Amino acid sequence: MNTTTIRKTLFTTIATVGIIGLGISMLGAGATDSSWAPKAQVGQAAPEFTLTDLDGNEHTLSDYTSKGQIVVLEWFSPVCPFVKKHYRDDAMTMINIEKDFKDQPVVWLRINSARAGHPAANIETTKKAVEKWGITTPILMDPKGAVGRIYGAKRTPEMYIIDATGTLVYHGAIDDRNDGQSPGGVNFVRTGLTELIAGEEITTATTKAYGCTIKY
Repeated sequence: MNTTTIRKTLFTTIATVGIIGLGISMLGAGATDSSWAPKAQVGQAAPEFTLTDLDGNEHTLSDYTSKGQIVVLEWFSPVCPFVKKHYRDDAMTMINIEKDFKDQPVVWLRINSARAGHPAANIETTKKAVEKWGITTPILMDPKGAVGRIYGAKRTPEMYIIDATGTLVYHGAIDDRNDGQSPGGVNFVRTGLTELIAGEEITTATTKAYGCTIKY
């Protein structure tokens, strides 16, 4: 075997090993596993889930919608600056929306899909955020990221509205300002809830979520 042939054989072997390694890596990350493919689509039934809150209580999506309640899902992180801007004293975006709709059949659930062991998933950190920010509704832990992946959630905060029939009617950003400084002038969730409760179709049903990446 001459030198040229040896070099070609070696190159082919290295390339093949690299491709195989990449495929294995992608599979390990869930990239080629259809079970992780997002199933949540606006206009279709929201995927069912059951998650446990910080006190160990289970929450199942259909338990709320079967009672005629509208469910807001907020993908949450206690350490993300884009989340923090909406909980500052001068904003309190999420808390104020909850208060304004407290007399309506609206339930607000926060989901933390950061992997177990990551600072964003730390229970004590989360409990401190709950106390500091005055959060009174459940924070659901999703340490394996199963629910987050099914819903296609990529950011914190990332928002979903599910109507009383169990249909996903909004997915996207909380508002129209995608920096970490101040809330935007148009709040898509507030507007969507207002329209939904009035019996109207949500004008803006999808937007692009912004914020920190979820640490799956």
